Amino acid sequence: MPDEVCAHPAAIHATRVELPDSVLLPGLVNAHTHLDLTHIGPQLHDPAKGFVPWVDMIRANRLTDDAMIEASVQRGIELSRAGGTVAIGDISGAMPKRISIAPYRQLSASGMRGVSFIEFFGIGTYETSFASMFTEHVAELLIGAGQPVVQEFEHEPIPSPTSRVKLGLQPHAPNTVDIRQYQWTMVRACLLGWPVSTHLAESVEEREFVARATGPQRELLERFGIWDEDIAGRIGHGLSPVQHLAPVLELASQASTPMLLAHVNNANDEDIQILADSNVAVAYCPRASDYFGAHLHFGPHRYRDMLNAGIPVALGTDSIVNLPDTANDATRDGMSIFDEMRLLHSRDNADPLMLLQMATVHGARALGLDPSLFIIRNEAQVAGIIAVRVEQSATIHDAGSCLAVVLEGMHPCRVC
Repeated sequence: MPDEVCAHPAAIHATRVELPDSVLLPGLVNAHTHLDLTHIGPQLHDPAKGFVPWVDMIRANRLTDDAMIEASVQRGIELSRAGGTVAIGDISGAMPKRISIAPYRQLSASGMRGVSFIEFFGIGTYETSFASMFTEHVAELLIGAGQPVVQEFEHEPIPSPTSRVKLGLQPHAPNTVDIRQYQWTMVRACLLGWPVSTHLAESVEEREFVARATGPQRELLERFGIWDEDIAGRIGHGLSPVQHLAPVLELASQASTPMLLAHVNNANDEDIQILADSNVAVAYCPRASDYFGAHLHFGPHRYRDMLNAGIPVALGTDSIVNLPDTANDATRDGMSIFDEMRLLHSRDNADPLMLLQMATVHGARALGLDPSLFIIRNEAQVAGIIAVRVEQSATIHDAGSCLAVVLEGMHPCRVC
Protein backbone atom coordinates (compact mmCIF):
# COMPACT_ATOMS: atom_id res chain seq x y z
CA MET A 1 0.00 0.00 0.00
CA PRO A 2 2.74 2.60 0.76
CA ASP A 3 4.29 1.89 -2.64
CA GLU A 4 0.92 2.44 -4.34
CA VAL A 5 0.49 5.75 -2.54
CA CYS A 6 3.97 6.93 -3.44
CA ALA A 7 3.41 5.97 -7.09
CA HIS A 8 0.29 8.13 -7.37
CA PRO A 9 0.82 11.30 -9.48
CA ALA A 10 -0.45 13.51 -6.63
CA ALA A 11 2.16 12.12 -4.22
CA ILE A 12 4.80 14.51 -5.53
CA HIS A 13 2.91 17.39 -3.90
CA ALA A 14 2.16 15.54 -0.65
CA THR A 15 3.91 15.66 2.71
CA ARG A 16 4.92 12.22 3.91
CA VAL A 17 3.94 11.40 7.50
CA GLU A 18 5.26 8.23 9.12
CA LEU A 19 2.70 6.50 11.36
CA PRO A 20 3.79 2.86 11.33
CA ASP A 21 2.15 1.99 14.66
CA SER A 22 -1.21 3.64 13.99
CA VAL A 23 -4.56 2.74 12.49
CA LEU A 24 -5.99 5.31 10.07
CA LEU A 25 -9.70 6.08 10.17
CA PRO A 26 -11.99 8.67 8.58
CA GLY A 27 -12.35 11.95 10.46
CA LEU A 28 -15.24 11.89 12.92
CA VAL A 29 -18.54 13.80 13.01
CA ASN A 30 -19.79 15.33 16.25
CA ALA A 31 -23.47 15.63 15.38
CA HIS A 32 -24.53 17.52 18.50
CA THR A 33 -22.53 19.88 20.68
CA HIS A 34 -22.63 23.38 22.20
CA LEU A 35 -19.28 25.02 21.49
CA ASP A 36 -20.34 28.37 22.95
CA LEU A 37 -20.44 26.75 26.40
CA THR A 38 -16.80 25.61 26.27
CA HIS A 39 -15.68 28.46 28.56
CA ILE A 40 -17.73 26.95 31.40
CA GLY A 41 -15.70 23.74 31.39
CA PRO A 42 -16.68 20.37 32.87
CA GLN A 43 -19.07 20.63 35.82
CA LEU A 44 -20.30 18.12 38.37
CA HIS A 45 -24.04 17.38 38.39
CA ASP A 46 -26.31 15.39 40.68
CA PRO A 47 -29.11 13.85 38.56
CA ALA A 48 -31.25 13.55 41.70
CA LYS A 49 -31.57 17.35 41.77
CA GLY A 50 -33.23 17.38 38.36
CA PHE A 51 -32.63 19.30 35.16
CA VAL A 52 -33.78 22.80 36.16
CA PRO A 53 -30.89 23.69 38.55
CA TRP A 54 -28.48 22.73 35.78
CA VAL A 55 -30.38 24.98 33.34
CA ASP A 56 -30.12 27.85 35.82
CA MET A 57 -26.35 27.32 36.01
CA ILE A 58 -26.06 27.46 32.22
CA ARG A 59 -28.19 30.62 32.04
CA ALA A 60 -26.00 32.29 34.67
CA ASN A 61 -22.84 31.51 32.68
CA ARG A 62 -24.03 32.07 29.10
CA LEU A 63 -22.03 34.69 27.21
CA THR A 64 -23.64 37.57 25.31
CA ASP A 65 -20.59 39.39 23.93
CA ASP A 66 -19.74 38.20 20.42
CA ALA A 67 -15.97 38.36 20.92
CA MET A 68 -16.20 36.23 24.05
CA ILE A 69 -18.57 33.81 22.31
CA GLU A 70 -16.10 33.44 19.44
CA ALA A 71 -13.29 32.71 21.91
CA SER A 72 -15.38 30.02 23.61
CA VAL A 73 -16.31 28.47 20.26
CA GLN A 74 -12.67 28.57 19.12
CA ARG A 75 -11.59 26.72 22.25
CA GLY A 76 -14.29 24.13 21.55
CA ILE A 77 -13.05 23.76 17.98
CA GLU A 78 -9.50 23.16 19.21
CA LEU A 79 -10.66 20.53 21.71
CA SER A 80 -12.86 18.90 19.07
CA ARG A 81 -10.04 18.70 16.56
CA ALA A 82 -7.81 17.23 19.28
CA GLY A 83 -10.42 14.49 19.65
CA GLY A 84 -10.43 13.57 15.96
CA THR A 85 -13.47 15.60 14.87
CA VAL A 86 -13.59 17.14 11.38
CA ALA A 87 -17.31 18.02 11.16
CA ILE A 88 -19.65 19.47 13.79
CA GLY A 89 -23.33 20.06 14.40
CA ASP A 90 -23.04 23.04 16.74
CA ILE A 91 -25.87 24.72 18.63
CA SER A 92 -25.56 28.50 18.69
CA GLY A 93 -27.28 29.18 22.01
CA ALA A 94 -30.45 31.26 22.21
CA MET A 95 -29.89 34.89 23.13
CA PRO A 96 -32.38 37.46 24.44
CA LYS A 97 -33.59 40.03 21.91
CA ARG A 98 -31.02 39.34 19.19
CA ILE A 99 -29.62 36.67 16.89
CA SER A 100 -25.87 36.12 16.86
CA ILE A 101 -24.00 34.24 14.15
CA ALA A 102 -20.67 34.61 15.94
CA PRO A 103 -20.46 30.80 16.37
CA TYR A 104 -21.13 30.37 12.65
CA ARG A 105 -18.34 32.79 11.74
CA GLN A 106 -15.86 31.03 14.00
CA LEU A 107 -16.79 27.55 12.80
CA SER A 108 -16.64 28.66 9.16
CA ALA A 109 -13.15 30.10 9.67
CA SER A 110 -11.91 26.84 11.22
CA GLY A 111 -11.89 24.82 7.99
CA MET A 112 -14.23 22.25 9.52
CA ARG A 113 -17.46 21.13 7.93
CA GLY A 114 -20.81 21.22 9.63
CA VAL A 115 -23.86 23.21 10.63
CA SER A 116 -24.28 26.09 13.05
CA PHE A 117 -27.85 25.79 14.31
CA ILE A 118 -29.42 29.04 15.54
CA GLU A 119 -31.26 28.08 18.71
CA PHE A 120 -34.42 29.79 19.90
CA PHE A 121 -37.25 29.58 22.41
CA GLY A 122 -40.85 30.24 21.43
CA ILE A 123 -43.65 29.43 23.83
CA GLY A 124 -46.36 31.22 25.79
CA THR A 125 -45.93 34.99 25.99
CA TYR A 126 -42.62 34.56 24.15
CA GLU A 127 -44.01 32.38 21.35
CA THR A 128 -43.61 34.63 18.32
CA SER A 129 -40.65 36.73 19.50
CA PHE A 130 -38.01 34.80 17.57
CA ALA A 131 -40.10 34.47 14.41
CA SER A 132 -40.63 38.23 14.32
CA MET A 133 -36.96 38.94 15.00
CA PHE A 134 -35.86 36.38 12.40
CA THR A 135 -38.12 37.82 9.71
CA GLU A 136 -36.83 41.31 10.46
CA HIS A 137 -33.16 40.33 10.29
CA VAL A 138 -33.14 37.47 7.78
CA ALA A 139 -31.39 39.57 5.11
CA GLU A 140 -28.35 40.25 7.29
CA LEU A 141 -28.29 36.61 8.40
CA LEU A 142 -28.19 35.50 4.77
CA ILE A 143 -25.43 37.97 3.95
CA GLY A 144 -23.46 36.77 6.98
CA ALA A 145 -23.86 33.18 5.81
CA GLY A 146 -22.83 33.94 2.23
CA GLN A 147 -26.29 33.26 0.79
CA PRO A 148 -27.96 35.55 -1.74
CA VAL A 149 -30.66 37.80 -0.37
CA VAL A 150 -33.95 37.15 -2.13
CA GLN A 151 -36.87 39.46 -1.56
CA GLU A 152 -40.05 37.73 -0.41
CA PHE A 153 -38.03 34.60 0.39
CA GLU A 154 -41.13 33.11 2.00
CA HIS A 155 -42.38 32.13 -1.44
CA GLU A 156 -39.45 30.35 -3.08
CA PRO A 157 -36.28 28.51 -2.06
CA ILE A 158 -32.97 30.34 -2.21
CA PRO A 159 -29.57 28.95 -3.23
CA SER A 160 -27.37 27.28 -0.63
CA PRO A 161 -24.10 28.87 0.57
CA THR A 162 -20.73 27.73 -0.74
CA SER A 163 -19.13 27.57 2.74
CA ARG A 164 -18.26 24.23 4.32
CA VAL A 165 -20.52 25.30 7.19
CA LYS A 166 -24.24 25.96 6.83
CA LEU A 167 -26.62 27.83 9.05
CA GLY A 168 -29.52 25.88 10.50
CA LEU A 169 -32.49 26.42 12.80
CA GLN A 170 -32.82 24.88 16.26
CA PRO A 171 -36.15 25.20 18.06
CA HIS A 172 -34.84 24.33 21.51
CA ALA A 173 -37.22 21.56 22.68
CA PRO A 174 -40.95 20.74 22.93
CA ASN A 175 -41.02 22.10 26.48
CA THR A 176 -39.75 25.51 25.37
CA VAL A 177 -41.12 25.86 21.83
CA ASP A 178 -44.78 25.70 20.84
CA ILE A 179 -45.63 23.18 18.14
CA ARG A 180 -46.85 26.07 15.96
CA GLN A 181 -43.31 27.48 16.00
CA TYR A 182 -41.94 24.08 15.00
CA GLN A 183 -44.24 24.18 11.99
CA TRP A 184 -43.06 27.72 11.20
CA THR A 185 -39.47 26.46 11.45
CA MET A 186 -39.98 23.64 8.96
CA VAL A 187 -41.48 25.96 6.36
CA ARG A 188 -38.72 28.56 6.72
CA ALA A 189 -35.94 25.97 6.78
CA CYS A 190 -37.14 24.35 3.57
CA LEU A 191 -37.26 27.69 1.78
CA LEU A 192 -33.83 28.69 3.05
CA GLY A 193 -32.30 25.26 2.47
CA TRP A 194 -31.23 25.10 6.11
CA PRO A 195 -31.12 21.93 8.23
CA VAL A 196 -33.22 21.71 11.41
CA SER A 197 -32.29 20.30 14.79
CA THR A 198 -34.04 20.07 18.15
CA HIS A 199 -33.64 18.46 21.54
CA LEU A 200 -36.31 15.77 21.87
CA ALA A 201 -37.30 13.27 24.57
CA GLU A 202 -34.25 14.26 26.60
CA SER A 203 -35.47 14.60 30.20
CA VAL A 204 -38.17 13.43 32.58
CA GLU A 205 -39.14 17.10 33.08
CA GLU A 206 -39.83 17.42 29.35
CA ARG A 207 -41.92 14.25 29.38
CA GLU A 208 -44.06 15.45 32.30
CA PHE A 209 -44.57 18.88 30.77
CA VAL A 210 -45.64 17.53 27.38
CA ALA A 211 -47.84 14.76 28.78
CA ARG A 212 -49.48 16.60 31.69
CA ALA A 213 -48.60 20.32 31.42
CA THR A 214 -47.21 20.14 34.96
CA GLY A 215 -43.90 19.84 36.77
CA PRO A 216 -40.62 21.74 37.08
CA GLN A 217 -40.67 22.93 33.46
CA ARG A 218 -44.04 24.62 33.89
CA GLU A 219 -42.82 26.15 37.15
CA LEU A 220 -39.78 27.49 35.28
CA LEU A 221 -41.97 29.14 32.65
CA GLU A 222 -44.17 30.61 35.37
CA ARG A 223 -41.10 31.97 37.15
CA PHE A 224 -40.05 33.78 33.96
CA GLY A 225 -43.58 35.07 33.29
CA ILE A 226 -43.78 33.07 30.05
CA TRP A 227 -46.53 30.59 30.91
CA ASP A 228 -50.04 31.33 29.72
CA GLU A 229 -53.09 29.10 29.64
CA ASP A 230 -53.06 29.04 25.84
CA ILE A 231 -50.09 26.65 26.08
CA ALA A 232 -52.22 24.04 27.83
CA GLY A 233 -54.43 23.70 24.76
CA ARG A 234 -51.59 22.09 22.81
CA ILE A 235 -49.92 19.96 25.50
CA GLY A 236 -51.08 17.85 28.44
CA HIS A 237 -52.83 15.18 26.36
CA GLY A 238 -50.82 12.22 27.63
CA LEU A 239 -48.53 12.06 24.60
CA SER A 240 -44.83 11.31 24.65
CA PRO A 241 -42.55 14.07 23.31
CA VAL A 242 -42.08 12.12 20.05
CA GLN A 243 -45.85 11.63 19.65
CA HIS A 244 -46.41 15.31 20.43
CA LEU A 245 -44.08 16.31 17.59
CA ALA A 246 -45.45 13.69 15.17
CA PRO A 247 -47.17 16.32 12.94
CA VAL A 248 -43.85 18.15 12.61
CA LEU A 249 -41.98 14.92 11.95
CA GLU A 250 -44.50 14.18 9.21
CA LEU A 251 -43.56 17.51 7.65
CA ALA A 252 -39.93 16.41 7.88
CA SER A 253 -40.73 13.25 5.95
CA GLN A 254 -41.90 15.44 3.06
CA ALA A 255 -39.15 18.03 3.36
CA SER A 256 -35.99 18.43 1.34
CA THR A 257 -33.98 19.52 4.37
CA PRO A 258 -32.61 17.19 7.06
CA MET A 259 -34.01 17.15 10.61
CA LEU A 260 -31.83 16.01 13.49
CA LEU A 261 -33.26 14.99 16.87
CA ALA A 262 -30.79 15.26 19.75
CA HIS A 263 -30.83 12.66 22.54
CA VAL A 264 -34.20 10.81 22.24
CA ASN A 265 -33.52 9.09 25.56
CA ASN A 266 -37.23 8.36 26.00
CA ALA A 267 -38.64 6.25 23.14
CA ASN A 268 -41.15 3.40 23.18
CA ASP A 269 -41.99 1.14 20.24
CA GLU A 270 -44.60 3.56 18.89
CA ASP A 271 -42.12 6.44 19.10
CA ILE A 272 -39.48 4.48 17.19
CA GLN A 273 -41.99 3.65 14.46
CA ILE A 274 -42.90 7.34 14.15
CA LEU A 275 -39.22 8.20 13.78
CA ALA A 276 -38.69 5.43 11.24
CA ASP A 277 -41.56 6.76 9.13
CA SER A 278 -40.06 10.27 9.12
CA ASN A 279 -37.08 11.81 7.36
CA VAL A 280 -35.14 12.28 10.59
CA ALA A 281 -31.89 11.26 12.23
CA VAL A 282 -31.05 10.91 15.91
CA ALA A 283 -27.94 12.23 17.66
CA TYR A 284 -27.24 10.07 20.70
CA CYS A 285 -24.84 11.55 23.28
CA PRO A 286 -23.94 8.57 25.51
CA ARG A 287 -21.86 10.34 28.14
CA ALA A 288 -24.36 13.19 28.40
CA SER A 289 -27.21 10.72 28.91
CA ASP A 290 -25.25 9.08 31.73
CA TYR A 291 -24.36 12.48 33.22
CA PHE A 292 -28.04 13.44 33.48
CA GLY A 293 -29.10 9.96 34.64
CA ALA A 294 -31.47 9.39 31.71
CA HIS A 295 -31.25 5.61 32.15
CA LEU A 296 -32.63 5.93 35.69
CA HIS A 297 -35.93 7.18 34.26
CA PHE A 298 -36.12 5.62 30.80
CA GLY A 299 -33.90 2.55 30.93
CA PRO A 300 -31.05 1.89 28.46
CA HIS A 301 -31.00 4.04 25.36
CA ARG A 302 -32.62 2.27 22.40
CA TYR A 303 -30.10 3.34 19.77
CA ARG A 304 -29.71 -0.22 18.47
CA ASP A 305 -33.48 -0.63 18.09
CA MET A 306 -33.52 2.67 16.20
CA LEU A 307 -30.74 1.51 13.90
CA ASN A 308 -32.56 -1.76 13.28
CA ALA A 309 -35.65 0.27 12.34
CA GLY A 310 -33.64 2.11 9.70
CA ILE A 311 -33.17 5.35 11.63
CA PRO A 312 -29.71 6.91 11.13
CA VAL A 313 -28.27 7.31 14.64
CA ALA A 314 -25.24 9.58 14.92
CA LEU A 315 -23.07 10.37 17.91
CA GLY A 316 -22.60 13.66 19.77
CA THR A 317 -20.69 14.84 22.81
CA ASP A 318 -23.22 17.48 23.89
CA SER A 319 -21.38 20.35 25.63
CA ILE A 320 -18.10 20.18 27.52
CA VAL A 321 -20.11 20.83 30.68
CA ASN A 322 -21.21 17.18 30.84
CA LEU A 323 -17.80 15.70 29.94
CA PRO A 324 -14.92 14.63 32.22
CA ASP A 325 -12.01 16.95 33.01
CA THR A 326 -9.85 15.30 30.32
CA ALA A 327 -12.14 16.84 27.68
CA ASN A 328 -10.71 20.25 28.58
CA ASP A 329 -7.16 19.16 27.70
CA ALA A 330 -6.17 19.24 24.02
CA THR A 331 -3.08 17.15 24.79
CA ARG A 332 -5.27 14.31 26.04
CA ASP A 333 -8.78 13.31 24.91
CA GLY A 334 -10.28 16.66 24.00
CA MET A 335 -13.99 16.68 23.15
CA SER A 336 -13.85 13.27 21.53
CA ILE A 337 -16.51 11.32 19.68
CA PHE A 338 -14.05 8.46 19.88
CA ASP A 339 -14.65 8.36 23.64
CA GLU A 340 -18.40 8.08 23.01
CA MET A 341 -17.63 5.07 20.80
CA ARG A 342 -15.41 3.60 23.50
CA LEU A 343 -18.16 3.89 26.10
CA LEU A 344 -20.70 2.06 23.92
CA HIS A 345 -18.20 -0.63 23.02
CA SER A 346 -17.19 -1.30 26.63
CA ARG A 347 -20.63 -0.91 28.21
CA ASP A 348 -22.86 -2.45 25.55
CA ASN A 349 -20.41 -4.58 23.59
CA ALA A 350 -21.56 -2.56 20.58
CA ASP A 351 -20.22 -3.67 17.20
CA PRO A 352 -17.11 -1.60 16.33
CA LEU A 353 -18.01 -1.17 12.65
CA MET A 354 -21.52 -0.05 13.57
CA LEU A 355 -19.99 2.53 15.93
CA LEU A 356 -17.72 3.81 13.17
CA GLN A 357 -20.75 4.29 10.93
CA MET A 358 -22.53 6.20 13.71
CA ALA A 359 -19.47 8.42 14.16
CA THR A 360 -19.00 9.15 10.45
CA VAL A 361 -21.55 8.54 7.69
CA HIS A 362 -24.62 8.68 9.95
CA GLY A 363 -23.42 11.96 11.39
CA ALA A 364 -22.83 13.29 7.90
CA ARG A 365 -26.35 12.35 6.79
CA ALA A 366 -27.81 13.88 9.94
CA LEU A 367 -26.18 17.22 9.13
CA GLY A 368 -26.89 17.14 5.40
CA LEU A 369 -23.22 16.57 4.51
CA ASP A 370 -21.94 14.23 1.81
CA PRO A 371 -21.45 10.83 3.52
CA SER A 372 -18.85 9.79 0.95
CA LEU A 373 -16.46 12.36 2.46
CA PHE A 374 -16.29 10.22 5.59
CA ILE A 375 -15.25 6.96 3.92
CA ILE A 376 -11.63 6.22 3.01
CA ARG A 377 -11.62 4.86 -0.54
CA ASN A 378 -9.20 4.74 -3.42
CA GLU A 379 -9.22 7.90 -5.55
CA ALA A 380 -11.91 9.51 -3.36
CA GLN A 381 -11.86 12.81 -1.50
CA VAL A 382 -12.09 12.51 2.28
CA ALA A 383 -13.01 15.19 4.82
CA GLY A 384 -10.17 14.16 7.11
CA ILE A 385 -8.12 11.26 8.40
CA ILE A 386 -7.36 10.44 12.02
CA ALA A 387 -4.65 8.21 13.44
CA VAL A 388 -4.91 6.09 16.58
CA ARG A 389 -1.85 4.29 17.90
CA VAL A 390 -2.09 0.58 18.64
CA GLU A 391 0.29 -1.74 20.42
CA GLN A 392 2.45 -3.80 18.08
CA SER A 393 1.51 -6.92 20.03
CA ALA A 394 -2.19 -6.50 19.16
CA THR A 395 -3.83 -9.36 17.26
CA ILE A 396 -5.75 -8.12 14.22
CA HIS A 397 -7.66 -10.40 11.84
CA ASP A 398 -9.98 -8.05 9.94
CA ALA A 399 -11.46 -4.55 9.97
CA GLY A 400 -13.77 -5.32 12.89
CA SER A 401 -11.06 -6.75 15.12
CA CYS A 402 -8.74 -3.90 14.14
CA LEU A 403 -11.28 -1.32 15.25
CA ALA A 404 -12.03 -3.30 18.42
CA VAL A 405 -8.34 -3.15 19.35
CA VAL A 406 -8.36 0.60 18.81
CA LEU A 407 -11.50 1.09 20.93
CA GLU A 408 -10.18 -1.10 23.73
CA GLY A 409 -6.90 0.82 23.84
CA MET A 410 -6.23 3.98 25.78
CA HIS A 411 -4.52 6.02 23.08
CA PRO A 412 -6.20 9.25 21.91
CA CYS A 413 -6.96 9.83 18.24
CA ARG A 414 -5.45 12.70 16.30
CA VAL A 415 -6.35 14.43 13.05
CA CYS A 416 -3.53 13.85 10.56
